[in-house]
Amino acid sequence: MEVARLLAAEGIDPQIEAHYRLITSVKKTTKIHCHDFFELFLILKGSVIHCINGKRELLSENTLVFIRENDVHYYEEAGEEDCQFINLSFYKHAVYSLFDYLGDGFPRSKLLDPAYPPMVVLSGPERDYVRYRLDNLTLIPQTDKLLLKAEFRALLAELLSRYVMEAVSHHPGDLPDWLRLVCAELKKKEHFVEGMPALLRLSGRTHSYLCRVFKKHLGIQPVEYINRLRLTYAENLLLHTDMEIVDICLEVGFENISYFYQLFKRHYRVTPHKLRSSNRLRMQGSGIKHSYAGLT
Repeated sequence: MEVARLLAAEGIDPQIEAHYRLITSVKKTTKIHCHDFFELFLILKGSVIHCINGKRELLSENTLVFIRENDVHYYEEAGEEDCQFINLSFYKHAVYSLFDYLGDGFPRSKLLDPAYPPMVVLSGPERDYVRYRLDNLTLIPQTDKLLLKAEFRALLAELLSRYVMEAVSHHPGDLPDWLRLVCAELKKKEHFVEGMPALLRLSGRTHSYLCRVFKKHLGIQPVEYINRLRLTYAENLLLHTDMEIVDICLEVGFENISYFYQLFKRHYRVTPHKLRSSNRLRMQGSGIKHSYAGLT
């Protein structure tokens, strides 16, 4: 089957460097193709079979997919239900410029190198927020190309850093999709503070099954995964706020301060109090004024 190659120069305004399209039916999509630009699409309604680099996968509502240049893909109807989705296209140099700006901490290789592109399932409110941002673009006159270019780049930066980066940066590539999505949800404060009950609810799996899967794919038990999230959050509260340590303990989900101290010292080789004190001494030695309440 011949693969059509779509070119940015033929479909994207070179002054804006991006293009937005609302696609109301799978029938209106391009047959098998690749392109010399990057693309993001978000499914708003229904489901679709996405054929990507020789793989067929069923995608449902709220799925956000990042398509790299040269990915070969097309869409097929999934039964009788049609699909509506948003498509965003970007000149590749706009994307690579953003990668350079984000720096070495952005896992570009994990995004660009795998055989299949990253995808993430958004929550309902997250989907609505992305749609809101896109709707705002339609209020900008097409003649104001510089403003449109800036708004498109701002949206691209947000989508990459807020959603796509989460999908590729923290877990092995062979993680089951359901587990990757659950881990992403678990990073929300309200979920890791709640702990195991949240994990059980989000996953729909039993405790014993989760223990086996976490050990196999992540090398740790679920409770340890949750506690690492809590401790990381506690570390940042210690370093960047003036909250009392006992309040931080409760804020991150620990009900016993002795247990919190025990886990914190085991993980960081230092007590919470010592970590905060050492950081304040370091800041003073660097001439940085310690005043969280009055920073301007």
